[in-house]
Amino acid sequence: MSGAVPYGLLRHQGPMLLTGARVLGHTLRNLLRPAHAKRIERIERVIAAPPQDLVEQYIAWAGAAGCYDGLLPPHMVSQWSLPLVGELLLPMPYRLTAVINQGVTLRARGPLPRNTPLHVSAAVEEITQAPGRIKVVVAVVTGTAQQPALVEARLHMSFLLPRPRAPKPVQQRGPEPNWITAGLWHADAQDGLRFALLTGDFNPIHWCGPLARRSVFGGMVLHGFGSLVRSYEQLSRQGVRFDEIDVRFVKPVALPCSALSVQVAPETSADADGWRAVRLAGSGDALHLAGRLR
Repeated sequence: MSGAVPYGLLRHQGPMLLTGARVLGHTLRNLLRPAHAKRIERIERVIAAPPQDLVEQYIAWAGAAGCYDGLLPPHMVSQWSLPLVGELLLPMPYRLTAVINQGVTLRARGPLPRNTPLHVSAAVEEITQAPGRIKVVVAVVTGTAQQPALVEARLHMSFLLPRPRAPKPVQQRGPEPNWITAGLWHADAQDGLRFALLTGDFNPIHWCGPLARRSVFGGMVLHGFGSLVRSYEQLSRQGVRFDEIDVRFVKPVALPCSALSVQVAPETSADADGWRAVRLAGSGDALHLAGRLR
């Protein structure tokens, strides 16, 4: 989707805007009185079907107009799951404004219908401590009353700790596969704002230039989930068949950006479990997204 920014979609993002306000309040309270860890409970909700105009504009932005007749894209899970994820994370004694989305595992077990109330559950699946950060994995399952587990997503996040982080170890990379280019996509300076209006994720690093320039990224960057969405649809349009994709966000996509290349390893390179490599590559040696699909 390009052209005018669809500000009218803001009316559909009430739950996520409320979550954002609660995150700010949580951060301010912790500055005055640090919170103590609380028991994390599983959350289950039945939510209304996403409005038709929101769905259509989301699909158009993804580059998949006409591809989801009567269905919701499985990657649209971020739109309805983030408020539940925020509710799970708020009781934690971490600085929520310092959370980084590091990757997504997405599995489609069946088609997700439109115009049907969604049954959504979310739970913290894993919490581990690493040098300079706390890693958290939240599992979100979406379905209907009749089929409660149609789309499974695992959101991989890190809370940055205030103390200095240890340098990343140098990883030895194996031989590269014979990459096949599935497609190209690019983003303009307004795409961060467009995706925010489509999903409710209004972190200012994605749409507010002055604040983004003061961040560690030095400027506006596209949502990690946004780069997954665009890449997912390029793969689908070129006939790459997969039900599951597992990716990590290696380097943010700066806004605006020139054409990025969605690449996949040949089917003959799949491992014993059917996984083959996938990545989003930029100019030079830039690698923005890396993972696997099957």
